[in-house]
Amino acid sequence: MTAARWLALLPVPLFLLSACATAEGAGSSVGCGRPPPGSPPDSVVVDGRERALIADIPAGYEPGQPHRLVVAFHGRTNDNAQVRGYYGLDKAAREPTLFVYPQALRQADGTFSWSDPGDGSGSLRDYALFDAVVARFAGSYCVDPDRIFVVGHSLGASFVNSLACARGDRIRGVGSVAGGIVPSRCRGSVAALMLHNPADELVPITEGERARDTLVAQNGQDAASPEPAGAGAFRCERFADRDPANPVLWCPHDRDVNARGRYYPHQWPPGTAEAIMDFFQGLR
Repeated sequence: MTAARWLALLPVPLFLLSACATAEGAGSSVGCGRPPPGSPPDSVVVDGRERALIADIPAGYEPGQPHRLVVAFHGRTNDNAQVRGYYGLDKAAREPTLFVYPQALRQADGTFSWSDPGDGSGSLRDYALFDAVVARFAGSYCVDPDRIFVVGHSLGASFVNSLACARGDRIRGVGSVAGGIVPSRCRGSVAALMLHNPADELVPITEGERARDTLVAQNGQDAASPEPAGAGAFRCERFADRDPANPVLWCPHDRDVNARGRYYPHQWPPGTAEAIMDFFQGLR
């Protein structure tokens, strides 16, 4: 992914200001060198609709230092405030990072969705939300356009896996847990760390395997030649023979019991935040 491609995400006024980034180099956004907002943005407007979000800006934020941006998507039943604590990503970060947690729209039954019925596979409704979040934060803060990451669990994982295909030329890496995929015409290459419990009945592991195979093919890797690898506390298979810069790590796990002692193989297992953030840390 290049900064030039990524700048295509920006609305016209910000794109015209892209020259402001040249003093910081190619690996920085137009928000570099600007004083940050008095308070982090709590919404973006997409297709005329205000969409809520929660942003975590690192203490001691430096406007001249390009930061990685992590956009984390929640699942069908828990909102962004709940998964912000559930994921624990900020506590696992080993460098200053901008975290954004968008809020999905509720459906008639009270659950959440990142798409509308009838959406085309390559144009899910909230691909535009992702684009708007990146543009907003790149315009207000100093973002490294080559270090934009997405994270999700369950429905959120299915969304970020799908986003990795549709926006692979703009996303550096993906961390997903218990997700499937809506494949489309994939663009670019994207690194991925994918966790799934074979005992998961809410999102069967066959759906996760289909997502894995899509991203392996997207990166041009050899699906028949994975190597053993580790990701934090997880044992994984690594597909990286033809494009080491964009590995796909597939990590089936057996963490069946959650912190409350309940059998729940669909969970965000302990150690996930550390594994994902360490994986992102190693991608340059």
